[in-house]
Amino acid sequence: MVNLERTRFIATGFFLMMATAVWSGQAEETLNAGLKLHEAGKPKEAIREYDRAIKANPKLAEAYFNRGNAHYDLGQNEQAIKDYSEAIRLTPKDAEAYYNRGNAYRRLKKDDLAFKDYSTAIKLNPEDAKNYVNRGSLQFDARRYDSAVKDYSEAIRLSPKDADSYYNRGNSLLALDKKEQAIEDYNEAIALDSKFTDAYYNRGVAYADSGQGEKAVEDFTEVLNLNPKSADAYYNRGLANAKLGKAQAAIDDYSEAIRLNPKDPEAPYNRGLAYLRIEKYDYAARDFSEVIRSQPRNADAYVYRGMARVYQGKEKDADGDFQKAYQLDPGLRKKLQPLVDEAKAKVKGKSKE
Repeated sequence: MVNLERTRFIATGFFLMMATAVWSGQAEETLNAGLKLHEAGKPKEAIREYDRAIKANPKLAEAYFNRGNAHYDLGQNEQAIKDYSEAIRLTPKDAEAYYNRGNAYRRLKKDDLAFKDYSTAIKLNPEDAKNYVNRGSLQFDARRYDSAVKDYSEAIRLSPKDADSYYNRGNSLLALDKKEQAIEDYNEAIALDSKFTDAYYNRGVAYADSGQGEKAVEDFTEVLNLNPKSADAYYNRGLANAKLGKAQAAIDDYSEAIRLNPKDPEAPYNRGLAYLRIEKYDYAARDFSEVIRSQPRNADAYVYRGMARVYQGKEKDADGDFQKAYQLDPGLRKKLQPLVDEAKAKVKGKSKE
């Protein structure tokens, strides 16, 4: 199991809508008080001031907009949407209100509505990169990867120094199996941000999928330099080392992945395969037993534990594993029985020597 790091999404910015009209004195005073409280990290207190501003001037779009931001910061997404909607009703050409409402819809998993809002924000302000970034994120999640690439490309045109946009486009290209282009985008993201852990990680995945194992190992190692507790990086470096024929290095990586994430059955499964490769059959059988405990219907784990048991000289136990595997997946018998017979013959041959 190769885990890609997720595409990045830009959250609602703290866009403070400034004065565009002459307000009543009280509305101006309380709105400014709310802005100061919000900037100080006190959204609850800010809401009270925004309430007062709205009471003094019910047509003050800025107050609805910023109260929506405060609600959003508090995770009160429905209230935020109501406020952004009122701001839009009062100032229908405000791209920021559509953008922020889109983010609130996104939090509520109302992606169709979020998509419409981002698209409207783009129409109103086609030169704002963040609108394309977040619409691209929606496109990616909906597996519309070609469309995501277009949105991220536009974001890059508008903001060519934004590492996240290159990273996101790289993810979309990788999903389209355009590995070389994805690697180029990850290269650019890393050039812009040398500590971009996710970019190193996903470039490592792209290198591994391209058969460039040594480069994959280098990238996963860099991830671990930046984040020594990444079980996924150890696991994927283990996969890369295994493909390079470095069984012991793979075992060491899988062991660390297991230590960091003991509930993941993939690492012990692959460590078991590596132990088989270097003929440490007791360890291999132990790992496959652990996999079977967590995944009792994993036919492959029974097969490989059976193979380990053959070489342990436990033929009766091995046959029990093979029969269980064939029950779970009848198609395995035809494919694996010749290999099983060959392994048994080797063991018998050694015992006669």
